[in-house]
Amino acid sequence: MGDYVFMAWGTCLLAFVRIVTVFVQAPIWGGQHFKAPVKVGMAASVTLLAFPSLTIPDPFPLDLRAFILAILSQICVGLVIGWIAFLVMATAQFGGEMLDVQMGLSAAAQADPSSHGAVNLLRRLHFYVAMLIYLMINGHHQLWEAVFYSFKVIPLTYFQMTKIQIDSMIALAGDIYTIGLQISSPAVAALFVAQIALGLLARVAPQMNVFMLSFPMNLAVGLMLLTVSLPYIITLLEYRMDLNLEQLDVAIEMLRPPK
Repeated sequence: MGDYVFMAWGTCLLAFVRIVTVFVQAPIWGGQHFKAPVKVGMAASVTLLAFPSLTIPDPFPLDLRAFILAILSQICVGLVIGWIAFLVMATAQFGGEMLDVQMGLSAAAQADPSSHGAVNLLRRLHFYVAMLIYLMINGHHQLWEAVFYSFKVIPLTYFQMTKIQIDSMIALAGDIYTIGLQISSPAVAALFVAQIALGLLARVAPQMNVFMLSFPMNLAVGLMLLTVSLPYIITLLEYRMDLNLEQLDVAIEMLRPPK
């Protein structure tokens, strides 16, 4: 009886470790909007909800060294799940960062409570737009469904990364730059044409202060194209979030132990 109680508590602890590490990087929960006690409390509540459906690992690590290794394995599993879930948010922020640099707004960075640092304006705008879309499509609910599904697929004492899995994660990380460029491409292309026009104007009329003229022009062109392309950005982010949820399920299946 004593061993069964110990194994039950150990199983609950391993599940808690996996869930709380998902909170470290998961969309919305991974930011600094929520304090650490709130995250720990939410992780504990989700663990209690998942506990009736958990199975005690066989064999269960009874010695201290094996149990610590099991905890480390669950930290890795939780970080992988949370990192994949956050990819679309990172993509949106990268697209906004490119616009900030091209429009000259990087000098107007302000303190952001979600990152404890200086964040550019359009990067923060893209992040909050992506966060609202994530909530509208119930991405947070589907994330927890994926976490509960991971308990059925990945044992609480198992973690292994193969070359195929590593290559897959590298490819997903590369999508951040590809999709981020697609998000910012309309405004960036227009700003590129505007810079060429200013360069020609500087050659035709060298007495004009083209440098000072470029600041309001870049802002006007960039904001206009951003406003026009915002429906396209929302559609693209929504599509990528739906795809990301499928990628999350695929990643969980790839972490399944071989039979």
